[in-house]
Amino acid sequence: MGNDRFSKIVTASVNGLDTEVVTVETDLTSGLPAFNLVGLPGSAVKESKERVRAAIVNSGYEFPLRRITVNLSPADTRKDGSHFDLPIAVGILAGAVKGEIWLPETGRSAFIGELSLDGALRRTAYSVAMALGLQEDGVKHIFLPAGNMMEVGELPGLFFYPADTLNEVVCHLLGRGEIPVVRGGAGKRKTAAPASGIEDFFDVKGQEAVKRALVVAAAGAHDVCMTGPPGVGKSMLAKRFAGILPGLSDTESREVTRIHSIAGERFSEGGLMTERPFRSPHHSATQASITGGGHRPRPGELSLAHRGVLFLDELPEFKREVLEVLRQPLEDGTVTISRATRTSTFPANFILIAALNPCPCGYRNDPRRECHCSLMQIQRYMSKISGPLLDRIDIHIEVPPVDYNELSSASAAGTSSTQIREQVKATRDIQTQRFIKSKARHNADMGHRQIQQHCRIDREGHQILKNAMNDYGLSARAHDKILRIARTIADLETSENIQTSHLYEAIAYRTLDRKLWAG
Repeated sequence: MGNDRFSKIVTASVNGLDTEVVTVETDLTSGLPAFNLVGLPGSAVKESKERVRAAIVNSGYEFPLRRITVNLSPADTRKDGSHFDLPIAVGILAGAVKGEIWLPETGRSAFIGELSLDGALRRTAYSVAMALGLQEDGVKHIFLPAGNMMEVGELPGLFFYPADTLNEVVCHLLGRGEIPVVRGGAGKRKTAAPASGIEDFFDVKGQEAVKRALVVAAAGAHDVCMTGPPGVGKSMLAKRFAGILPGLSDTESREVTRIHSIAGERFSEGGLMTERPFRSPHHSATQASITGGGHRPRPGELSLAHRGVLFLDELPEFKREVLEVLRQPLEDGTVTISRATRTSTFPANFILIAALNPCPCGYRNDPRRECHCSLMQIQRYMSKISGPLLDRIDIHIEVPPVDYNELSSASAAGTSSTQIREQVKATRDIQTQRFIKSKARHNADMGHRQIQQHCRIDREGHQILKNAMNDYGLSARAHDKILRIARTIADLETSENIQTSHLYEAIAYRTLDRKLWAG
């Protein structure tokens, strides 16, 4: 009997939003030649046996004629992905030439990469998500395909060894050559720049009341529903909304980057995402594309908009079942996808900007044009948006037509996105200090107890709110949302207490649904 050969190599596996550190344990023993792969490997991992065998031979090494057992530990979780090729190949070669290949300390270095049959290393998916997950588990050094360096190269705190072939990796471990180490990010982080050019609020003429509502929404992370006839600027305003939001914090940046990496998106620039995402799915989008899904669940548009903006234009044109899936994310900030073999929960804490026409023709209540829609057509059109969904949207605002004089005036342009962004950031800083010991981040996240603590109003305010509740038939949820919005308006004016003027403005943002759905 020959001597046993055993090695351990670290890699990673992605399951939903979680990155799990996987130890590739390779054991070579004497006996009839066999290649067994255990530890719940998926189909792509099972196929790695043939890729690894051919890559080793075509790289100039002898494939060991031994009984090979590869265990992917922990063995009770499913492993998917072609990136297991490199660690399996290195593990086999380490066992075959024991004493010659130097393996880094287990737990400090990791290997990821897909192999071609000729031994070339191909770019692998989820590299950013895996790198971030490995880093959180203490891994500092990562061997990976050179094709992944554009994505991961700016991740701070990591050291990368990019290679084009399996032979380069083996020669490095044998001491016959050296892969130049790349220090990720060098501790530097890009700063997100506000939207500029045609995406600047400065170019929006008129609509001061709507712009004010959007500033309030940005400052407190409130959802917005804009209603108005075609061509009044709803989409134009929504597309500029992300430009007045502050850049992502370090924690948010890692969170958002991981989601987009798991979704399979390629990054045009390496490193962490710094700008808040803006997602605008078409109204023909399916429920699966909005929520996420698949046999191996991936994030959908709701999660890709996490910490950013989800813009739904022509809201009633979306299928009703698609709109109804928004309820849980708007309330809880997460979306759960259940499958027979696994359940994945993805974060989905976004600001919803919805835009719609008041009727099928779009000209209901428009003083310039006559509406030709029947009452039944209007009711059928609006019935696609359920009351419970509308009740979850904080701010409802009507977008009126812009006067010709405002359109043609050279001085009608308003404040730039940069100036608004600074105002929004200052207001959010107030909230950061307020919620420093809380899970809430913004006023929109406040729970009932926090509302009682931070949204106190005087006797006159209570009477104003009571009258609004009775007059408009508002729900208990709407009651809390009014107080949250009033708190944000007070923060914008750096007022410690909620004044009656703040309360009146907040109530005004909750009355539009009563006008449109009243018939």
